[in-house]
Amino acid sequence: MLIASIAQTTADYLLDDNVQKDAPLPIFKSLNEILKENLITILVLLAVILMGLAVWYFLKKKKEKVDVKVEDAPSDPYEDALQAISDLQRKKSIAPKPLVFRLSEILRVYVERLFNLPAMELTGEEFMREIASHSFFKNRYEETLQDFIQQGDQIKYSKKQVTEETTKQLVHVALNFVKDTKQKLEEEQKESDLQSNLNLQTK
Repeated sequence: MLIASIAQTTADYLLDDNVQKDAPLPIFKSLNEILKENLITILVLLAVILMGLAVWYFLKKKKEKVDVKVEDAPSDPYEDALQAISDLQRKKSIAPKPLVFRLSEILRVYVERLFNLPAMELTGEEFMREIASHSFFKNRYEETLQDFIQQGDQIKYSKKQVTEETTKQLVHVALNFVKDTKQKLEEEQKESDLQSNLNLQTK
């Protein structure tokens, strides 16, 4: 009887709508719950990402500055002229006229860059007048450059056959001109530095 009574009481309890039952655990969590539970992890991850972006941006800007400095760094007119003449000498199949045009351009660019003369914009006669009036060229190289320009013009605009020996001679003249001007400029700089030191010592 006692067992039957307990079973009946349990059955009545389960059938009672007013009796609260344990709610089942939710299968999915809300976004707020996920954020709250993983807040520290998320913050650390965001900090790492932001630091990574900051380092990447800094390195990118640094590289851009280095690239700009390299691009802006002026090259040496002397070295450029030597390299250009050397490249010209290695071209075995180049015709006399293109060779002389290129050689003349190399010398004019060299003079323009080194002595701030508008050599590329001048005719042969105008170029020689500028050379004659320049303090460095005065009583120097005038005859050499005059011969070079005259021979070059003859090759450029004449229909006469040009020998390989003639073009080689012009290349040799151009090469010697570049090397000799470099040497003279260095000697003048040394003399100027020496004079400056002497002046400082006498003061």
